[in-house]
Amino acid sequence: MKIDPASALTLKAVIQADVEVVRRWTTALSALPDAALPETGTITAAYYLHNIYNALENTFDQVSRTFENHVKDLSRWHRELLAKMFLDLSPLRPPVLSPDLKPLLDELRGFRHVFRHSYDYGLDAARVANLRERWLAHAGPVTESLRRFAGELEAVAQAELGGAAGEQAGAP
Repeated sequence: MKIDPASALTLKAVIQADVEVVRRWTTALSALPDAALPETGTITAAYYLHNIYNALENTFDQVSRTFENHVKDLSRWHRELLAKMFLDLSPLRPPVLSPDLKPLLDELRGFRHVFRHSYDYGLDAARVANLRERWLAHAGPVTESLRRFAGELEAVAQAELGGAAGEQAGAP
């Protein structure tokens, strides 16, 4: 991975903060009743899912800005940003997420778009409940992937900082 130590540690901190936000919203989401959600439960679950993806997308945006720093198609940047997280850009950076998480995260991205932009649109309670269950089943692997990536950032920073400290100690 090619990144300077300060950028690596800064990105690690952003990822950790966003993972904590995702954890809090996921805990709130899991506290909702498992039975078919009434309208207020559906709206609440949709709000939590929306916020979860916002926190994830913040991490994706920061990773992209740190390593690639561009999005080519501004009309589809949310989709392009998510797609980048599954790419192995070695030696620049490894994939951030496992490919098996792509269908869920793509659906969550699409749902967030609908939730955010559809002012005269009723939520499909069954669809929200299904997405909620899928997220709850896969939140662990998503956040673990992000924690792993943050750990790799710290390892790179520590190796660089340790090497620089060792070089300075051995200098005449």
